Amino acid sequence: MRLLRFSTGRGPRVGVAENGTVADITDGVDGFTDALETVTGGDSLPDGDDTHDADDVEYLPPTTPTNTVFAAALNYHSHIEEVGKTDREFEWPLLFMKTYGSLVGHEQPIAYHRPIVERLDYEGELAAVIGEPAWQVDEDEALDYVAGYTVLNDVTARNLQRLEAGDDDAIDWFSSKNMARTTPVGPEVVTTDEVGDPNDLHVTSRYNGDVMQDEDTDLMIYDTAELVSFASSRVELQPGDVIATGTPEGVGEFQDISMEEGDTIEVEVEGVGTLSNTVGSPDE
Repeated sequence: MRLLRFSTGRGPRVGVAENGTVADITDGVDGFTDALETVTGGDSLPDGDDTHDADDVEYLPPTTPTNTVFAAALNYHSHIEEVGKTDREFEWPLLFMKTYGSLVGHEQPIAYHRPIVERLDYEGELAAVIGEPAWQVDEDEALDYVAGYTVLNDVTARNLQRLEAGDDDAIDWFSSKNMARTTPVGPEVVTTDEVGDPNDLHVTSRYNGDVMQDEDTDLMIYDTAELVSFASSRVELQPGDVIATGTPEGVGEFQDISMEEGDTIEVEVEGVGTLSNTVGSPDE
């Protein structure tokens, strides 16, 4: 099943996508998180009252303003190598958070915040979406708390990422990862029964049609279950929370690529879908 949040001009709606259509189930559930909890618990969702052509709806991020988005940094060996940090594999996952305001849906423009942003980069990732409250869950049970999976493009303002600190530097996660309307996520949440093993999927990113990232999720340092378990050891995860699992090698920073107005970036995760967005006009 493919669950999504969408709009047809009447505000946020909850839908089920199938065969190029979206069935509106908003009136039969108590919001998007209720729908996630329902499918995670093994129950059926109501039939939709109205059906829309998928091309006619506006895709919204498949999470809510009350949820938290967590993202794993440096979680693929290949990405650590291209960054040049082979001596810095962490003893536990390195997570940072993204604000809801930084998110945009499938086929929505990526904001380009000129003159603040000078180098805009893509990072394609698999993301898990929580379906039940999870607090201090063990790794072998962690995936039971996942409703499904979606795709996230952790767009980064590279020129804002590193902050000089004397003879050293630090990472400014807030500035580089949380610019408004820069992080695409979606199109839908594909339920776990349709995806199978999240650690046996293929991630591909295409920049203006050219393949730039091309790797399997089994090459992550900390797998999906470990990330969910770790995050739940720090905070109680809630239905609708998103955990992005990190990006493989091939980001633009190390290939002399900086996204500009009109560039299109597609991130495809096997069995989950393709997230497509175009960089919008710079803010003057």
